[in-house]
Amino acid sequence: FDYSSVSFQSIFIRSHNKMFAVFKDFDKNVTDLFSDDFDSKYSLKVKSAGPHNATLTTNVELVDKEGKCTLKPKVALKWPHPSGFTLEKLEFSNDCKMNVETSLVDAFPGLKCEFKGNDSDKADLSVKYTIPAATFTADFDINSLSKAEASVCAGSGAFVGGLSASFAGSKDESKVPSKVSVNVGVSHTVPNVCYTAVKAKDNFGAFTALFSYSSVKNLVIAGSVDYSPKKTLATAVASYKVDPSTTFKAKGNSEGVVSASLKRTFEKKFAVVGSVEVPHTLKTVKWGVNATLG
Repeated sequence: FDYSSVSFQSIFIRSHNKMFAVFKDFDKNVTDLFSDDFDSKYSLKVKSAGPHNATLTTNVELVDKEGKCTLKPKVALKWPHPSGFTLEKLEFSNDCKMNVETSLVDAFPGLKCEFKGNDSDKADLSVKYTIPAATFTADFDINSLSKAEASVCAGSGAFVGGLSASFAGSKDESKVPSKVSVNVGVSHTVPNVCYTAVKAKDNFGAFTALFSYSSVKNLVIAGSVDYSPKKTLATAVASYKVDPSTTFKAKGNSEGVVSASLKRTFEKKFAVVGSVEVPHTLKTVKWGVNATLG
């Protein structure tokens, strides 16, 4: 994703067309700026096209554990069917563990059902229902029947907002009680200029404020402040498009951790991202090189 050309016009257009993202992603265009391209790992991802619109993705990661370097490969298959059913991911790792994700659309207008699970302890079912005025979601843990969450996201003009409520059950109420949590958020967009958002989490026990400024050509500046009773963390990030194929990003936070990344896109859908993370103590410097083909 080319963050240096982000104008957040898509959010503005969506709000006027009354089509909204799910609540957990309503500020995704800004929050992704803080996470993408800063991976401190070494990996190569190759996407290959197969028959019947299938896609095979091979991901090989170099893991350094206790001074020993090992390769951690994963193979994933994606296959869409004209009926509206899609095998989003059938993934196998080198230790023979399996993850599966599927989706179904058009069973009812505006309805999308998704399933995510593995071969041991995960089986999550989610439902998304979109109408012109709002987007509704519901998520269920159908493995242990101990978690559920529902959300709604809507807006008017340049404003977008929503809320979610989740329930987490407990097998032993005397040790870990069940919990109900409510999150709310609202954002405002000035097209091609700025974006602001405020979120309250965990029953108003924690707060996050976000902003971005994109009025300068090829440059996006963003910041966030996360407050909780345990600590407050402020983070700033800048993304600059050096040329049509190169993007430089820099990030720093109030704990003294500074990160930088450089992304270069080549022909044949080949991209390489190099990143570095330096703490204020200069003791543990983390590096990363991630390449993607396809």
